[in-house]
Amino acid sequence: MRFFISDSTNPYFNLATEQYLLHDFSEDVLFLWRSDNAVVLGKHQNACAEANYEFCKENNIKIARRLSGGGTVFHDLGNINFTLIRNLKDGMSKAVDYRFLLEPIRKVLSDLNIETTYSKRDDLLLNNLKISGNAQHIHQRGLRNLHHGTLLYDSDLKKLNTAIRSTGTYEGKSVPSNRSDVTNIREYYNYGETQEFMRIFGDGIIQLFTAKKIGLTDDEILKINKIMADKFTLESWILGYSPAYFHKRVFEFNGRNYELQMEVKNGIIYSLNIQSQVENATQLNFQNLIEKELEWDKVCEGFSVEDEKWLIKLF
Repeated sequence: MRFFISDSTNPYFNLATEQYLLHDFSEDVLFLWRSDNAVVLGKHQNACAEANYEFCKENNIKIARRLSGGGTVFHDLGNINFTLIRNLKDGMSKAVDYRFLLEPIRKVLSDLNIETTYSKRDDLLLNNLKISGNAQHIHQRGLRNLHHGTLLYDSDLKKLNTAIRSTGTYEGKSVPSNRSDVTNIREYYNYGETQEFMRIFGDGIIQLFTAKKIGLTDDEILKINKIMADKFTLESWILGYSPAYFHKRVFEFNGRNYELQMEVKNGIIYSLNIQSQVENATQLNFQNLIEKELEWDKVCEGFSVEDEKWLIKLF
């Protein structure tokens, strides 16, 4: 098994790394990585229904979509992500087995006196509070399994709870997240700063798996950067991949309440209606948004900076 800790805190680069190692690699791999402020969606989720888009934009929190299904998670530099990619030597019959892959993680934590239990959804709990959400993705053609999870060590839980709670209602066939009460490992076990705990945890992984610590080559980084540019940074993947949905919310503009109703299909605004019941209220011109991609830069084209205060409500 090959092991490495990512030098990058760019969520798009690390998610692209997962795809590269899953599709274009033949060895079993385990790597640790962190993201600097990001909301990461499951593959089949509605980005706007899961992320607080306005809060994320105001606080420079990236929104990303990963390969695996499951629910939305928040990353910051106090959270550690672990990714285990392995060949399915026994074929597809035993492809999805969360506890088989999580037991080594629990063993390393236990060696650090951090005793965890499982939730009903196979999340890892510490004192009955969630510290790790997990998801998997199967590359059937290559018979390889990707399992990844979070480890909340010293994350900003207030920011976490705000960033992954959207406002408004969204009706569609996307997969909703199951919210859980969370905590940080450092609340109970202090191993210093997050980087130090990451190093200690990584040393335990190396010993348990007898893994070889080998970083990415320059050629591998070039390939990963291309995957990142061609997929993971694109709004068509992050927002446009969301299943069709109907969005409804009430928002305030210039001291008056408006009701928004919008239908989005394939990342395109299919219908949009914004009304106020108040007589002589400001009429918002939105017709040029019909058939336009629901992407921030494209939505803002032709509008003033002042208009952006209500345009953000579309997300």
